[in-house]
Amino acid sequence: MQTMNNSLRAGHFTSSMVYKLINKGRSGNEFSAPGVTYINEKILEKRFQSCLDGGAHTQVLAWGNFMELTLYSILGVQYKISSKETSLHPLYGEFWSGSKDLYTENPKTKVMESIAEIKCYQKKNFALYTDCLLKKDIELLKNEFPKEYWQIVSNAIIEGVDIGEAITYMPYVSEYEVIKEMAEDYEGADFWKYKFIRDLPVEDLPFIPNDGYYKNINKFSFIVPDEDKQLLTDRILLASEYLLNS
Repeated sequence: MQTMNNSLRAGHFTSSMVYKLINKGRSGNEFSAPGVTYINEKILEKRFQSCLDGGAHTQVLAWGNFMELTLYSILGVQYKISSKETSLHPLYGEFWSGSKDLYTENPKTKVMESIAEIKCYQKKNFALYTDCLLKKDIELLKNEFPKEYWQIVSNAIIEGVDIGEAITYMPYVSEYEVIKEMAEDYEGADFWKYKFIRDLPVEDLPFIPNDGYYKNINKFSFIVPDEDKQLLTDRILLASEYLLNS
């Protein structure tokens, strides 16, 4: 699998973590404790000129990455893949970037129309997040899953689109043999990360029954509120004052 361009992420506020900048702190502080920590981490990345979290690997992360690859082969051709491509904000690219998983474009003009974020969580988080998406409620998504929500908002801002889509995926048991074969045939330099998919039985991996409560693919598409675009922009611009003056 292609690796992400860390040079466009180091020292930048990235879509996957901008939710930390939304809340104000206690006693009139401009940012909450997680927000202050995040800003300080970005200051360090700016000094190192590299990301602080490079090289992390767990089976959970590997599963999510491989499931994204699997889902790409299932979704319709209207979706374009871009999960390893980092985009800079057109005005504030010096400190704001993001990597969308998917996007759609107008078939005639080829202009981007929407962005989408895929989450391939383990069973409990898949259920909780999917339950939220199925209610089709923006405020509920924002309140219960701020990290996922503000990631979508950020990437929509960066790409200049109004439509964001949240997608969850957990494969059916009937997909096990195909996924196992994909893992066996995978020849990337990081093939070792996916050995457990080849080795473990279906009962020990996050699959769902074909005739169970959940569908394998779940989607919630919505128009990103203008007020949330403005709120996030204002918060990132405020945080950038600390980053650029460090």
